[in-house]
Amino acid sequence: MALKMLINFSVQNFASFNHAQDLNMVASTSTKEQTNLNNTETVDAFGIKSVLKSAAIFGANGSGKTNLIEALSVLQRIVLGSLGSVEKPETLSAIPFFLKENYFDIPTEFEVTFIAEGNLYRYGLEISDGDIVEEWLYWIKSSRETNLFHRYRQTVSYNQRSFSEAKFFTKEDGETFLIEKTKPTIPFVSVLSQFDGERSTVVTEWFKKLNIISGIEDKGFRNFTVKLFEEDPDFKGWALEILKAVQIHDISVVESETEFPLVKTKEASLKDKELQDVFSKLEGIFENRKFKKKEIDVIKRGGEGDDFYSLPISFESDGTQKLIYLLGPLYDVIKNNEILVVDEFDSKFHTLLCKFIIGIFNDHSHGGSQLIVTCHDTNLLTNELFRRDQVWFVDKNGRHESELYSLIEYKEHYTRKENSYSRDYLLGKYGAIPLFSSAEGLGEMFNA
Repeated sequence: MALKMLINFSVQNFASFNHAQDLNMVASTSTKEQTNLNNTETVDAFGIKSVLKSAAIFGANGSGKTNLIEALSVLQRIVLGSLGSVEKPETLSAIPFFLKENYFDIPTEFEVTFIAEGNLYRYGLEISDGDIVEEWLYWIKSSRETNLFHRYRQTVSYNQRSFSEAKFFTKEDGETFLIEKTKPTIPFVSVLSQFDGERSTVVTEWFKKLNIISGIEDKGFRNFTVKLFEEDPDFKGWALEILKAVQIHDISVVESETEFPLVKTKEASLKDKELQDVFSKLEGIFENRKFKKKEIDVIKRGGEGDDFYSLPISFESDGTQKLIYLLGPLYDVIKNNEILVVDEFDSKFHTLLCKFIIGIFNDHSHGGSQLIVTCHDTNLLTNELFRRDQVWFVDKNGRHESELYSLIEYKEHYTRKENSYSRDYLLGKYGAIPLFSSAEGLGEMFNA
């Protein structure tokens, strides 16, 4: 199966990011320490030797880690959701950096470079005050980058040989082409993909392979995992091998009924007659109506003997519950060579559990899947888990702008003998440390 890997993501003038910042997933060739070879995927094309399977982004609270993930999510929503957004354009989600006089002194810009269908693509767009002012798509088929299309507001230039799909959506106007059937708030690539444009569909399909979830709550992927446990025996067998580490022998999916949670109220408390009528109809519709809900029960072996006990998943710790539910997305991206981005990955997890999950991904991922996480746990800063080029930091400068940089930039640590980078991180040698360097500093604020 052809690789579909992220090579680079760039963001500018979005949320806490003002000037352009890049997350680069190309494996460095200058890394000298001995590390696990499972951390990279060989490419040997487009001038790229290998690509990182995973990356971890560290930083203090409020540094901008979540904003970086949100930037990638906003770009995905603009590309995939703009055509279905009628009232509020998705481009309005591109909120600029506010701590300056002119919010749009530079456009909000997003760009991704990725491998798909045997080629290297570079797609991006610039937004100003909700309108797309520029949009572009380039590709490398063999060795040289070629422009497929470049949009300037409602005009476009395109490669008539390699991007002929644009022909029926443009109108010649002198020396330029005008875009047709595309609003200023809608990406040109999204419109073309709706009509099965060959290259534009590659772009939108890549974004569909991008999975972004929160590690704080499992609402976004809980039902997905429950469904996999119920319908996919291969996934269940894979997951149970992992869950042995937390003494779970089996998983069963049970179905329960619950009533619709409609709040009872007195009609007298509703002064509007039409509202009274609507509420009465709703109560009539949902009265005595039950809804089926599927949950997970965990099956454990008793303390002595061969007896097994079934318990609701709610009896397990928050960390164990999160582990169980996270296995669904993890398995899915490994099996289908997709990308999983987890914000607040280490929330509710013990350090050893974090290391366990990342180790599972690196060992089981073969074929182009990637894992990108944000986290706080400094115990994960070890070369037994990550190469230096896999470790990233987000920090705010004196102008409150988030800046993104890699541990690979700290050349003085090339020959470091210790396994852990966390000591230097906590000493502030890499920046991106918590807001207060000492307890005394925090105490002074309370006593002021």
